[in-house]
Amino acid sequence: MLESPKATSLLDSIVRIILIITIFYMLKHFYAFENDLILALVSVLCGHVLLKVGKVLFRKANTKQ
Repeated sequence: MLESPKATSLLDSIVRIILIITIFYMLKHFYAFENDLILALVSVLCGHVLLKVGKVLFRKANTKQ
């Protein structure tokens, strides 16, 4: 699919940013956080974990085919 390391890195960064913003606003909507800085930290941590798990599952699914 994407062979270039620059293109892969760019796609990874874009997906990471979109994921973090989405998690931030979802958590802000469903939970009453007083401090947005704590919410941002939680969003970044959740986004990082979800992206790593997603990469592992994607690679595992592609190697079986």
